[in-house]
Amino acid sequence: MISNFSVNRRNHGHWDIWNDKRRIFSIRGGPSNYFIRDEREDKPQRELQGFKTVNACMACICDELMYELIVADGQEPAIIESWNV
Repeated sequence: MISNFSVNRRNHGHWDIWNDKRRIFSIRGGPSNYFIRDEREDKPQRELQGFKTVNACMACICDELMYELIVADGQEPAIIESWNV
């Protein structure tokens, strides 16, 4: 999990998501045809396509960056087989 990130809009259809040091995601495209480029160094480079809005792109990116694996005290963790992930 990244502790903080910022979003910069360069122009229409051109958004960049940064951590403290470098760009980690970019959003490109236009209405009904946006894509996300994952530029993180510790992950395989990939592009996610088929987003209708910048909001949908940001929801996907925030889901990736803000994911927290938390088990509450006293709660039994749910375990699934690795092939199912």
